[in-house]
Amino acid sequence: MTKLRVAFDDTSSYLTRASWRPIVSGPLAEIWEAESGSSLRLMVPKIESAPDYQHMLQSMTLELARFEGRQPEQVRDDIARQFLDITKLRAASADLIGDTIPLHAGIALFDSAKRLVTAAAASTLMRQGNFGRNMPRRAINHAKHVRLGHTIQGSYIVPIISEVRVPDVYSVDEGIDSQPRLDLKVEEARFDRRVTTTMAHALEVLEEIAVTRDRVPSAADVHDAVAEGVSRELCDAVFQVLSTGQVDSYDIDFQWAPAVTPPRLLTESIDFPKGAVHVVGEIAAVLRTSERVEEQIIFGIITNCAAPLGEGMGRVTVQAAIGGRARTVRFDLDWKSFALASRYMAERRPVFVRGVLHMPSGRQATMEVSAFGPDPSTMTLDEALEGPGPDVVLRELPPPRDGSIEP
Repeated sequence: MTKLRVAFDDTSSYLTRASWRPIVSGPLAEIWEAESGSSLRLMVPKIESAPDYQHMLQSMTLELARFEGRQPEQVRDDIARQFLDITKLRAASADLIGDTIPLHAGIALFDSAKRLVTAAAASTLMRQGNFGRNMPRRAINHAKHVRLGHTIQGSYIVPIISEVRVPDVYSVDEGIDSQPRLDLKVEEARFDRRVTTTMAHALEVLEEIAVTRDRVPSAADVHDAVAEGVSRELCDAVFQVLSTGQVDSYDIDFQWAPAVTPPRLLTESIDFPKGAVHVVGEIAAVLRTSERVEEQIIFGIITNCAAPLGEGMGRVTVQAAIGGRARTVRFDLDWKSFALASRYMAERRPVFVRGVLHMPSGRQATMEVSAFGPDPSTMTLDEALEGPGPDVVLRELPPPRDGSIEP
């Protein structure tokens, strides 16, 4: 595993999750003890810029590793990834010699990493079968700041690393109204997790129609997959590795940050065998000529839910980060979806909305909604304790009928 930076927040998160607690706190370090009643005490350094920080961190890791009966490197890696989502791209090949891979396949794997991230970032902003020259600038820029780790021994694995230090719910302003608050910096930080969530879901859908099914996907199947985040660019990223002829399978594993509530109902591993290369290529060809869709996706906090008399639907207002600014967007929902929106507002929960966005100059922004639900990149603590439940991620709503949207 790549040697990652370890901050005090990482260490305190790991120890808390492992049932340790601080008993003495000072400006430079803290002393922690195990809740199990062990006599062991750990000196945990706090200031990374201190000259003895690394030495103290190493000593603490050695003691903790002995206590857990594990290797120090394993413990340090687990501490370091508390707030990191790690996506592992693995090219399995019979041509592997030691930890090496054929040059052509290796170049394809690294280029695929960039393509996957860019495609997922674009589909996080809007749903489109083929972006082509219309690739959003934000998606291109996002791929520039995502980190790659060193290849991992044992297999040819390239890790994509994203930092996710974000809360599960929105904070509330102090005062009488106690209104949820949209923080643009937090929204920017959430984007990394949302992109990885989109990637995982889209690849899962692509695997289902290209590998799992016992029939070739129809045009309708491919069209439906676009609504779930599949694009020609995403397919090309997978096809590029498989088409080298030097890879037996292309596996993508997702390790979600232990300290941040993971996305709900997403598989942790996706596998594209080399036999899927032709189907993936055919799907990409269909998407290359697909009609351009003007649906956008916004993420934000619900600030108002109103039920106008006699209109047969509920009106919802969301505050979202659009183009680097906080904007309010208003839209209508059927009563069942409106009830969910009311609940999410009370929970201060992030939501997503997909549809046609109208932003006339100087007037209220509105949206014709085709999908609405909780932000698929997060779930609440209660849901985590409940375990698997109904899949509401990217739930489709049919087109309006009689002025309302039915789930």
